[in-house]
Amino acid sequence: MIERQTAKKVAIASLMKGTWEKHEGMNPSFVVTPAGERVSRARILATVTGKFMAEDGAFASITLDDATDTIRAKTFKTVKPLDEVAVGDLVDVIGKVKEYNGEVYLIPEVVAKIADPNLELLRRLEIRALAAAEPAAPKEDLRKKLLEAIGKSKDGITFDALLKAAGEPEAAVEKVVNDLLAEGVCYEPSPGKIKKI
Repeated sequence: MIERQTAKKVAIASLMKGTWEKHEGMNPSFVVTPAGERVSRARILATVTGKFMAEDGAFASITLDDATDTIRAKTFKTVKPLDEVAVGDLVDVIGKVKEYNGEVYLIPEVVAKIADPNLELLRRLEIRALAAAEPAAPKEDLRKKLLEAIGKSKDGITFDALLKAAGEPEAAVEKVVNDLLAEGVCYEPSPGKIKKI
């Protein structure tokens, strides 16, 4: 059974400044945001600033602007669900994140017009709160930083000292440390101490 990816609420800038990772087969491709989050399906609240509809009904695109950046949503072989929106509409879009020729764009699954402009402010606050809960540094950067700190200590380093050296949220540090222990890169010579193998 194929598990459907969750549509993540993100700012457009997070997608545009991220790194595209292409995967073949049943594994979805995704953008790795600057915060290290993998996004293969996105939920974006933005204003429609441009619209194009092919006369033969085989292609349509809208440009979305959420005040952080812009992204296009495109449909192929149909104009639905983009045919119902107009330039100036505030819309909530759920779609698959795709990339072609260096352009990151969305294949829209749901496009809903939003009548209440306060929802735009609410979404910005939600995204800000989600970003605060995420590790500030991408996981690979944090991993390097932690391995460096662990390597400097001959007898092993305590989790508290590691947390202080990392300068990142405890949950993010704990996750990377657990990964290092599970992979056998590090071990615990005594409870609460971490040492490199």
